[in-house]
Amino acid sequence: MSDFDYLLDLPGKGRERRWLRERLETLSVREGITLSAAVQRTQPRDMEQAINCLQSLDSYTMRLNAGSYAALGQGYLLNDTAMPMDAFPFVDLTALGQRYEDKHPGLFVGNCYVQYPKEAPAPAYHRGGPLPEDSDWSVKLKLASPAVPEGVWLRLPGQDFCGDESSTEETLVLQELWVKRWDECGLLDARCVLPQIENLPAQYDSVANLIYDGSNLGYVLAEHGQGAPGFMEKYTAALALEGCHDLRLALDISQNLGCYDWLPCDGPEGFAAKHLRDAGVPDGLIHSGGIDLNSYGQHLLDELGYLPAVGDGGYIRRNSQEFTYQYSTPTPEQSGMSMQ
Repeated sequence: MSDFDYLLDLPGKGRERRWLRERLETLSVREGITLSAAVQRTQPRDMEQAINCLQSLDSYTMRLNAGSYAALGQGYLLNDTAMPMDAFPFVDLTALGQRYEDKHPGLFVGNCYVQYPKEAPAPAYHRGGPLPEDSDWSVKLKLASPAVPEGVWLRLPGQDFCGDESSTEETLVLQELWVKRWDECGLLDARCVLPQIENLPAQYDSVANLIYDGSNLGYVLAEHGQGAPGFMEKYTAALALEGCHDLRLALDISQNLGCYDWLPCDGPEGFAAKHLRDAGVPDGLIHSGGIDLNSYGQHLLDELGYLPAVGDGGYIRRNSQEFTYQYSTPTPEQSGMSMQ
């Protein structure tokens, strides 16, 4: 954060400063490089602009191992063209890199080339409105190495950069730490976007396994149950129902949402009214005041085995479908348990 702590001195409100401080605290390597290019292009004049700058980082494109015009030109030839290798000695790579910059304006930052967005991103925040959520991630890891003991942050799921298939955010972090394998790294800190998941460092003795599972959770959250309506509400309710604090179990629950029945309704009264309406009772009688809808609705929900979902305005229960374990290891009780 130290490279950007001047943003905290910009004109702004206390809540904006707190948001910036928290966001900058876990700035990943990719985000730091991209933010360097972004603020050099347009220096924020106040905290509102700084917040919008941070929220726009994913609209920038990065090329790894492209810290010069020659490297940029070579990367373009290798990954974006069908140029035969025997023609490379006859190509002016520097001129080609400069031509690439003309068509894709950007900035060299270290060993990377950061391309600016084609169009200015729409502001995510306007002063006086709600602060944006930093939620398009699954797990953040602070990793250290003997060469970089203070550590750097990796934000999962890692992005693929513009270029070859090995050009990823994980590759960038390995380079930053001067290591080749995750088992050469130590884990200093770990955070999950799901507040239920606690104490991630204690759950894993392998950084590689944690990165793998963190990435998988990112894909789950990005797909939203392949577009299923109410996915996040049902998933959150299922996590709470199971008392889930483990990332592996959270992944298994995401793959077994069919084992849960979910009722998104406005409390017992709404459920009772719908039940009576489906039974053919006229609305005039339902809302006459002569029926204790709240008590009747709670009676129905209890009879059906539904439990209230914390904070989601819905009800959830386990059904009889078999729960399969792919990531976590079931306890003896879970192994012999049939769904109710």
